[in-house]
Amino acid sequence: MSVNGPTIAMSDLSVRSAPLSPERTDVNRKIFLINYRNHRDMYPPFGIMYVADALEQVGFEVRLFHDTADKVDDFIRLVAEERPLFVGFSTITGPQLQPVIDASRHVRALGIPVVWGGVHATIMPLEVLKEEYVDFVVVNEGEETAQDFALKLATEEKPEWSTVAGLAYKLPDGTPMFHMERPFIQELDQYRPRWDLLTDVEAYLIPSGPYQRAMPVYISRGCPFRCGFCYNEVVMKRTWRQHSDEFILNQINWLKENYQIDAVDYADDYLFGRIKPMQRLVEKVGMPWSGQVRVQLLKPEFVQWMYDTGCQWVNIGAESGSQAVLDSMWKDQKDWQIEWGIRHLVEFAPNVEANLSFIIGLPGETDADTKITFDLIERLCDLSDKIRCSVCVYMPYPGTPLWPKALEQGYVPPPNQEGWCGFDLNRGNTPWMDDAEAQVMSEVNDILFVGRSQGHWLLAPYYRLLRWRWRHRYFKHYWEGALKRAAINSPLRPLLAWLTRRLVKFNPITHKGTISEGAELLGLEA
Repeated sequence: MSVNGPTIAMSDLSVRSAPLSPERTDVNRKIFLINYRNHRDMYPPFGIMYVADALEQVGFEVRLFHDTADKVDDFIRLVAEERPLFVGFSTITGPQLQPVIDASRHVRALGIPVVWGGVHATIMPLEVLKEEYVDFVVVNEGEETAQDFALKLATEEKPEWSTVAGLAYKLPDGTPMFHMERPFIQELDQYRPRWDLLTDVEAYLIPSGPYQRAMPVYISRGCPFRCGFCYNEVVMKRTWRQHSDEFILNQINWLKENYQIDAVDYADDYLFGRIKPMQRLVEKVGMPWSGQVRVQLLKPEFVQWMYDTGCQWVNIGAESGSQAVLDSMWKDQKDWQIEWGIRHLVEFAPNVEANLSFIIGLPGETDADTKITFDLIERLCDLSDKIRCSVCVYMPYPGTPLWPKALEQGYVPPPNQEGWCGFDLNRGNTPWMDDAEAQVMSEVNDILFVGRSQGHWLLAPYYRLLRWRWRHRYFKHYWEGALKRAAINSPLRPLLAWLTRRLVKFNPITHKGTISEGAELLGLEA
């Protein structure tokens, strides 16, 4: 793998060290980096995997953690025992932020510096620093900012934090400060994801079509498009950069040799930032694959290429069936292109699963706009059982193009970081979206159009009711859901599980693992 010129194998764990100052030889060189995930998300924590490599290159020892909320106490005990130089938290808006806050409070109480990074902290660094339990924020890409920060922390008694580009910090009186952004890394090959620091690489293997050992890999950064709801507009500023082909091939070959992967999931925000070069790369890798595409790409010749190169599934940000909504979010996409592209996919690559994502509840969206989207989802899923359509609820992000519109429409941001924990893609995140109805809508969507659930004829009335709710967008008085949950939480649960396995068919495999939305809602594991 190419790093600063020479080729370095993935298994080479040597560090390119810059010795710490002899005046502070008592400093602990150990650093903890942690990413809290939900129970379903098993993509590798690429952000901290790269930052770990950068820190080890300048002489630090890094431990990586990728835990769920129930492991906070275990993590704090380890921090208290080993007392690292600092603890870095990767952050994302929503429920996963709560364990970050809980752990940060405990780490801070131990007198160990708390550093937040990741998308959430990058979007609102000064707001984050208003919390007493956060000392620093690494804004945007973390590799080189983390290096400068760690070296100053380890070698200087009174560091001048204003000189560290990309670092937000507090003045002695607690005032949050952020002086300058750091330029994006242009030579991505300088840093590599440290698979060797993960405790269980096998845990990230996922199914992909008939292949059972697909591995997510991360080969580029950013997205060139300008979707008004997306964090990329703020964080990556519509840039797109990629690793060299040599780097990517070396990484995938290493994973093949050490973990016998049989397919590749290109986990990037957008795979085809440069169309022809990325097609040639997929051909060079020569393995079954999956990744993110836009509907405009799905011309017959491109879809035929997907089939020929072993594509198993694609993620597509369709967003809306309404042209008015697409235009309001600067999607740069025509409404007719969605069905046009999916019809090509069904015709020329019928084996490929398409996971389309839609958003409702954007500022200015009307009920008629939502109906257009819901009707489109039904038509798409009628084309093939390989089509899945998930519906998310709009989440306002500070600094995104739609942020001012959300504020104008009455949205009020949370007063503190704990307020952001309640945000989720299946919640009513704005005053114009009813939270209870949004959650019912998400559940009905998951059953019908994500898990693609189908029942025995005895359950036909239940499925007709769900379809009626969908077509009329009526998600009040969800008595059937309450009845189902009561049964799941009662002694009847084993009987319900037994009946469900025999009376209900659903797709048990998602692109992120083997617990589907439909199975989870039925109280079952796939």
